[in-house]
Amino acid sequence: MKFIKRYIFFFKKLYFSCLSDGYKRSNFLRKKNRIRKIGKNVYYYSRIYPQDANLLSIGDNVIIATNVRFVSHDRVDLLLKGMYGKKYKEYYQEINIGNNVFIGSDVIILPGVTIGDNVIIGAGSIVSKNIESGTVCAGVPAKKVGDFDKFIEKRLNYYKKSEVE
Repeated sequence: MKFIKRYIFFFKKLYFSCLSDGYKRSNFLRKKNRIRKIGKNVYYYSRIYPQDANLLSIGDNVIIATNVRFVSHDRVDLLLKGMYGKKYKEYYQEINIGNNVFIGSDVIILPGVTIGDNVIIGAGSIVSKNIESGTVCAGVPAKKVGDFDKFIEKRLNYYKKSEVE
């Protein structure tokens, strides 16, 4: 029976990665009740099927770019078991994403992180600590590089200039 469940899970992951756009992927995750909470208008472009998705909460109006990884656990317990010959408790923590969040491509979000509302995370960042609302973050590890409102204002001005030309 375990063998069959493994194959079913494999084919779900394969099907998920073949879906043509991020809205279809987020709807798939919503229908399969894979994610603890998934809000409205979520664009899940990453083809990486979230592991331990029951520990992942996603708010409304969230865009998740390609190759984003949600790491909700580590397996240091196996290392400790090998070193000391005792069984150690596995380490799992929730990841919470607020509303109006953009997560750039190739971002890695580590266990126990909470991302506030109105946040932009730059491509290639590693998010190891909570990110407060209203910020733009980037880097390894991710650090605040700007304010969300200023970024949006700058971007809106860019579009207004483009419309005039």
